[in-house]
Amino acid sequence: MKRDISNRPKNILVIDPDKEFSENVRLFMEQDYHVDIRQNIEYIDHTIILRRINLVVIDAEYVTRDLVPVLNTIRRHHPGLKIIIMYTYLPEDKILEKDLIDLSDDVIAKPFNVDLLKDKVDHLLLQQKSSSFLR
Repeated sequence: MKRDISNRPKNILVIDPDKEFSENVRLFMEQDYHVDIRQNIEYIDHTIILRRINLVVIDAEYVTRDLVPVLNTIRRHHPGLKIIIMYTYLPEDKILEKDLIDLSDDVIAKPFNVDLLKDKVDHLLLQQKSSSFLR
């Protein structure tokens, strides 16, 4: 059954080094959203602008401190963008873990049920739309 998202933004960016995993996410999500895939965070700001991305799902599996400034920049340049962090294990560095959680709108543990991911995406994009009416 297709969800009614007719008036919602629909552009999602999935960033994960595991191309097969990303393709599977795309297959499950593409009936409701346009899904772009990247394997790294290189040029993410340009991708967000050019592809009119509304939500980013990013893998934190092999994250380094380099991701935090990138996420901070994204937050500054695209304040309405929603971010979901996927993880199997969060970083052992507790400060890095806290920074990632603080910079995200939601987190999801891998492996996950795709319906849970869809629910999280739907919820965040609905919030995004509601807040745009308040401006």
